[in-house]
Amino acid sequence: MYTLTLLLLAVFCLFIGVCGFVRWDASWLRDMNTPPVQILIILAGILFLCAALLVIFRLLQRLGAKGLKRTAVICMLILTAGQLILLFLVQPMLRYDSLKTFDMAVEMLKTHAVSETYETGYFARYTNNYPIVLLTYWFLLVLSKCGVPQSLFMPAVQLVNIACITGSIWLGYLLVKELRGRLKAVFYLVVCALCPLSYVWAGFFYTTTCSIPCLMGILYLYLRIPKAASVWKRSLLGALAGLLLILGYKLRATTMIAGIAVGILILMKLSGLAAEKGNRLARLRSVLTAVLKKYASSMAVFLLTALLSLTFWHTMTERYVPFDYKNTGFPMIHWVMMSARWDGSFDQSDEIYTFSFKTKEEKIEADKKVLLERIRDAGPSGLVVLAGRKLLNTWADGTDNFRAENSYCTYSRPYEYLLGSKCGFMVIYAQIFRVLQMLAIGFLALLAVKRREYSPLFLIQLTLLGGIAFHIVWEANPLYSICFTFLGLILLSDGIASLAEEEKASIFLQKGWIGCAGAFAVMLVLLFFGKKELVETPIEEQHYCVNQYQYAGEAAGFVSDASQIYTQTFTADKPFNRIAIQAINTVGPYNQSAFMVKLTDEYGNVFYDEKFLSGMVVKNTPYAFVLDTIVPEGSTRYTLEIAPGYVKNEDSLEFLAYNTGNCDMYPGGALTIGGEEQPNGDLAFSVYEYEVTTYFNIKIYLMLCAGILLLLGGITAGMQRLFDKKMY
Repeated sequence: MYTLTLLLLAVFCLFIGVCGFVRWDASWLRDMNTPPVQILIILAGILFLCAALLVIFRLLQRLGAKGLKRTAVICMLILTAGQLILLFLVQPMLRYDSLKTFDMAVEMLKTHAVSETYETGYFARYTNNYPIVLLTYWFLLVLSKCGVPQSLFMPAVQLVNIACITGSIWLGYLLVKELRGRLKAVFYLVVCALCPLSYVWAGFFYTTTCSIPCLMGILYLYLRIPKAASVWKRSLLGALAGLLLILGYKLRATTMIAGIAVGILILMKLSGLAAEKGNRLARLRSVLTAVLKKYASSMAVFLLTALLSLTFWHTMTERYVPFDYKNTGFPMIHWVMMSARWDGSFDQSDEIYTFSFKTKEEKIEADKKVLLERIRDAGPSGLVVLAGRKLLNTWADGTDNFRAENSYCTYSRPYEYLLGSKCGFMVIYAQIFRVLQMLAIGFLALLAVKRREYSPLFLIQLTLLGGIAFHIVWEANPLYSICFTFLGLILLSDGIASLAEEEKASIFLQKGWIGCAGAFAVMLVLLFFGKKELVETPIEEQHYCVNQYQYAGEAAGFVSDASQIYTQTFTADKPFNRIAIQAINTVGPYNQSAFMVKLTDEYGNVFYDEKFLSGMVVKNTPYAFVLDTIVPEGSTRYTLEIAPGYVKNEDSLEFLAYNTGNCDMYPGGALTIGGEEQPNGDLAFSVYEYEVTTYFNIKIYLMLCAGILLLLGGITAGMQRLFDKKMY
């Protein structure tokens, strides 16, 4: 079992790592977006990142216990401050599933019940989201009782999210400290502080991030319970473990992988102790008796707490979910069935198919039938290829899709370069981190197999393998690897530390600066040729004032009479020349209905007053009205009015909006339909300046190049000095 685990982990991680050299979005490099260039960039980046981490580890080795403790505190402060700065500087807003669960929790402050009909039956289908909704509802209920305004609810849950991420990192520190000592634990914190994924999810309050402390806590408590000095302390830790296991499982099922890994490791240890000497059966009896005698109380409390926690969540679900969710909810086989196509991603047609059946039994039978058909059609070789695609879909993207999940923000210059349209260098950095991480994990596992020695981090490796294996049979998505981010960083930091301590690697480390010098030359050439693509090649850019693209709530339907006038106000303080709306056109290009569109400012000035035909809207693709460039004098309020001209039946448009009445997705404006203001409602619309520009201007590009080359030169010098033959 031990050898098989390490071999599988090595195969999976090395496969992901190798494919990661070209499995990233390099489209922003224009004509340089070719596999050879992608490979060179990532390869040079890996050499420098590895060298930088080696230098940092060597510097940490020179610190005493007090210096390491201070470094740990500094790293935690950096990690916390970095997330807070990103949250308040960029102000990312919840979207998609995370927005739905939050919006439902806000609605429950009035209804005190989960809605079956919300967003075309979202919560009727996805019963797995009930716990996060209830926890959010209880938290917001406390805030509302304390007089906190509703406008602060979203930032409040995002602060909880930051606490979850920071707490997970600290639990990782405690884990490494238990397994590998303080030095490597502090080095792990440094790696976390340097990893972009430690910061980019600051605003992403959802089960993915909120469940990580439970997963990390289960692993840590497994190590701490045997070291507890008294029965009472072991019992208390056992109760906490039971609570975390069920809470984590209810938030996100992947948390149970940590519990399963702990169970497997316990069985392996018991089996190993029983095989040490004498009669195996007698020895096993003796070992079990000793274990039960010592841990009987903690095991009993663990089981009791887990049972009570399960009962609690079942009772709460029955209380707050007034409809028959057992029949409307998707069975587990739905996700297995849906994932058995192409790369295992979400597929709306499969969602509609499963939801079309009324009872749980019918859903299971229907999904099972489709699943078996897909397995037969794929065949053994097709299933292997599918598994490979799903591995890459979930793990190969070093960004974990953070650009898409942070696309609804305050569109400032920092956002643009960190998470927005010009974050190419951040994407490269994240991809370098992911590839190095996967290669380090894979080689570390192979090394343990080769040496036939027990890996101190086997518990971490086993849990990570469980996460990888789970998503081979489940739905695949880059977001799903977030839960295991810090386990991967633990293994990365240990791999680098092991390399620094390896005597056989001394020659490699002494000559490492030569490799860095070669990589420096490669980067210099790439940056030189990159000037043409990034400074001289024209691109189309949209600089947003508003980008409220979410839509949910009660649909107003197709506009049917002249009184159904849409009025959306918004505030702008920077130039714009486009206003885009989202609408549904079921007729197509032959839709002959007409609307009058008018834009005025708060002083009554008219900037646009034109007619447009519904046939110009393609499905629900945003349709943009072209304006002369408008330059506001300070913060100015504008009014967009869309009035029906000629409409007849479905020869019209349905304008999309976010008007659930719970969350105001755009506080800078308001929506009125037919003279009736929509509470907390806004159109799905955007206001932006369209221009033809370049990715960077020459000044910014030269500054970036100078900064990058200075950093790389410093790493090269550090390798030469700290790993010099005389000092090694």
